Amino acid sequence: MRLVHTADVHLDACFAGSGMPPGFGNRRRQSLRDVFRAIIERAGHWPADALLIAGDLYEQARVTRDTIAFLQGEFESIGHVPVFIAPGNHDPYTTDAPYATEAWPENVHIFREPAWREFRMDAGGLVVHGFAFDGPDISSSPFGALDVPEDGETHVAVGHGSERRHLPEGQKLYNPFDAEDAAVEGLAYLALGHFHDVIRIEGDFETAVYYSGAPEGHSFGHTGMRHYLEVEIEAGKVSVRPAPSSRVVYTAHAVDCTGFTTAQQAVDAIRNLPNDFGLPQIARVTLTGQCLPSFRGASSAIWDAVSDRFTYLDLRNETLPEEDYDALAREKTSLGLFVAKLNQELRDTTDESRRRLLERARDVGLAAYRGRELDIHGLERS
Repeated sequence: MRLVHTADVHLDACFAGSGMPPGFGNRRRQSLRDVFRAIIERAGHWPADALLIAGDLYEQARVTRDTIAFLQGEFESIGHVPVFIAPGNHDPYTTDAPYATEAWPENVHIFREPAWREFRMDAGGLVVHGFAFDGPDISSSPFGALDVPEDGETHVAVGHGSERRHLPEGQKLYNPFDAEDAAVEGLAYLALGHFHDVIRIEGDFETAVYYSGAPEGHSFGHTGMRHYLEVEIEAGKVSVRPAPSSRVVYTAHAVDCTGFTTAQQAVDAIRNLPNDFGLPQIARVTLTGQCLPSFRGASSAIWDAVSDRFTYLDLRNETLPEEDYDALAREKTSLGLFVAKLNQELRDTTDESRRRLLERARDVGLAAYRGRELDIHGLERS
């Protein structure tokens, strides 16, 4: 038994708040289509016995008729592969949703209620259970209510929601559940959507429980390669392979510019950043460290010199000016007295750990005096 599992494609997603240039959103939306088409082609050529889509296939508030026509054509192109869709919080099954108002190819099965329903395939012994969000917030959660009969068939389930133990920091719970309740006896595989990273959930149960993650990144919160899942079930054994799917990857880098005297050094450092995936990058590069004040004004020139290496470059200059602490110590001010005292302690100490602590205290004190933000975590460990 072969299954392709994906979720959280978010076709027609909005990128207006990303700070990217005009036209960027259209390119990203096309990239989402290209990724989804590649998944469809893989399901057809492998071939998969079923394609499981665990919600958030599109953005209901923004989805266009053209995108619906695209989906209909893609699904029709793999008419020999059953497609099971469990609508999520971004694409709920409502009376005015395209899931309800449009005609879908015969191989597409869309779950319509916030309760478990099953579809039994005519051949192959596969039974697919699923449910749908009936609005942005599901009216009642079916997790924990699935009853799998002992009938000798292979039972899998597909659904959308937040497994409590794996909720990413700062995210809201949608249809929250515990894996121990959802992974019921007799269920071979539980295909989940909502979290955008590939996650295998383990526990005191036999069911293979996976989030497929989003097959393409949507923001700097989704850095690196994205995936869908290829699942094989044989004689009760389940194997899962994350299949790389990104067309463009989001990456984040920090470049320490301490000691740099020219913008060229930063340009060289950015040009030498690794491209671990061999794919076009939407990159965020943060310049850090202490350097000459003149360097801090070179951001535009640096961006112009290196931006052509990326699909888009978000360059952030968070460097601090290199300070002349001896000159500051000669000032007849409270800051001068503070710096002079620490300078003397630095000259007197022979302990390297205390030296690092004093240097850090001097940097933090100066930043506070000048009203600059500076991370003070780890000061006691410096």
